[in-house]
Amino acid sequence: MRYYFNYQYLPRGAEQPVETGDAVNITDEQTAKPPTLPAVGDYVQISYVGGEGEGLTGKVKSRLFKYLVSDDEPDLHQCLVNIVVEETDEDWGKLIRE
Repeated sequence: MRYYFNYQYLPRGAEQPVETGDAVNITDEQTAKPPTLPAVGDYVQISYVGGEGEGLTGKVKSRLFKYLVSDDEPDLHQCLVNIVVEETDEDWGKLIRE
């Protein structure tokens, strides 16, 4: 099973999220089990190394799992995960000590 993750950012007051970038691909060669994903209500911070993309911070509002399966070729099974991260007023300095 191959896993693809797409994070979308929901600005405060917006009705729909904006796409934040390309999906992240994690294959079965990289992990023996599905990776840990943030749950609804979890805080998320995404930073791109080397400045290749625009990062985001916020709280997970929703997750959508879409499975694509093939009876003929099980190696082609895919799980597409869309995670919406909502803008929040939380003081990140109070959530964690770095």
